[in-house]
Amino acid sequence: MAAVIGQPGRRIMQELQSLLGKQVEIILVDGKKYRGTLLGFEHPDYNLLLGDVKISEEETIPRLIVLGKVVAEIRAYELSLFNPREFAAYLIRQLGLRRDAVKVIEDAGVVMVYNSVRVTPDGVEGSGTLAAKVSYVFREYMERKKRGEKLL
Repeated sequence: MAAVIGQPGRRIMQELQSLLGKQVEIILVDGKKYRGTLLGFEHPDYNLLLGDVKISEEETIPRLIVLGKVVAEIRAYELSLFNPREFAAYLIRQLGLRRDAVKVIEDAGVVMVYNSVRVTPDGVEGSGTLAAKVSYVFREYMERKKRGEKLL
C-alpha cells in the first residue's frame, strides 16, 4: 500500500528536493558526521545518497549511502536561489504573461510556461522564441538573486 504524503511530509520532500546537488552535513543518531553533496534520497525511508563525502581532513569518499533510520539531522550549507513561486511572479511581470499561462509545480520545484517551457533551478528546458525569452528572464532573475536585490 502506498503511503500518502500529508502537507508536512510534502514540505520535507520539497526541502530535500531543493537540496539536491547542494552541500549538506548529515549527523547520525550516534553523533557521527558526514559532509558532502546530496545526490539523491528515497521516500518513505529517507535513505540518502551523498557524493564527495568528507570523512576527515585528509579522507574523502566518492559515494555514501546513509540509511534514513540512523539520520538525526540534515544541515544545509547551500540553499537554492531559485524560488519557483517568486520566479513565476517575476516572469509574469517581466514578460506580461497571463497568470494562467504560468504554472508552479511545488513538489518538483518547477515552473511551467504554456505547458511547453520548463524552468528548474538548473535552467530552462524547451525551444523556440518563448524558451529564449524565458531563458533570458531566468538568467536576469538568478543574477539579481545573487546580488541580493529585491525582485517584487
